[in-house]
Amino acid sequence: MSQNYQQLLHQWAALAPDECLTTERDYKFKVRILPTVEKRNSDIAWRLVSSENIAWRLSSGEGLVLVQLNFVLLTIMHYCAARQSKIEFTFGDLGTTAAICHGLQSQMHSHPAIAALDAYVQLLEF
Repeated sequence: MSQNYQQLLHQWAALAPDECLTTERDYKFKVRILPTVEKRNSDIAWRLVSSENIAWRLSSGEGLVLVQLNFVLLTIMHYCAARQSKIEFTFGDLGTTAAICHGLQSQMHSHPAIAALDAYVQLLEF
């Protein structure tokens, strides 16, 4: 799962470098903070997001990873709203899928943020 999330973050950084940037470490990324998502003193603030050991962190309920995933989820939802793109989630026992624009559907993922990012990357590629 970490590898999949990391690949999605890399794709996001490549497709929209003004929204997400790679850092000097393969598993850390910078995501632009939008004022509608999180209040900051600066208009050019970034939040550090990590994909390291995400499966373990999710299974142990570690708070930091949940905060990061929720931030990514809210950011993706904001970008979809700004593009007037509808995003829908389907929840099941095996995970969550996200669909944007009734055609771009994610794979099943353990967290809605990763599913949303999967679908959003497809929208950026489209």
